[in-house]
Amino acid sequence: MKHPSHNHEAPDKSAPLKIPEIFFFDVPVYRLEEEEYYRNREKTIESVLYPNDCPLRDELRSIEDADPKSKLNLSGLLEYSYGGAWLYNEIIGYIRLHFLGTQIRGEYYAVDRQRIVRTRKKILVFRTWKLAPEREIPNSAPSDEIYSIVLQYIDDCRKELKRRYIDSSGLERIGPYVNWKALYEAS
Repeated sequence: MKHPSHNHEAPDKSAPLKIPEIFFFDVPVYRLEEEEYYRNREKTIESVLYPNDCPLRDELRSIEDADPKSKLNLSGLLEYSYGGAWLYNEIIGYIRLHFLGTQIRGEYYAVDRQRIVRTRKKILVFRTWKLAPEREIPNSAPSDEIYSIVLQYIDDCRKELKRRYIDSSGLERIGPYVNWKALYEAS
């Protein structure tokens, strides 16, 4: 499906005037939280290095305790094959935030799969024009109120993606310093 903002054809004069969308932030959506990912990775590595059904399990541990470099090399290889670092590798989608008229909305792009598992090979595709119901922004809203409404919208998106981790930390880090009123009025 072609996104309307990527249309390079001449505008249709008979079509109604479209309000331009200005995307101002892409919020990453992760398959799971960072701590859970690393906990699962360690369990997997532990089960490969020291299988429960292996009669030499304790002996393997004592050998690696005597030569820690051998475990580091194998652990590093297993960490890589598991999926690498959580940051970036576990992203399964993005919420593209924008103002549309008097509303805050978030388009959603996500992996093109029914069942989402850890993987390095992924293609993100357009899923929906608005992930959660839009929120209205009053015309007289000051900058801090607009920012608060944007954060409320992100919380609404969390309710739509219950088993996923929406990382709004970047937005929250810069949000207090943004002139939200000017950004909103420019859209």
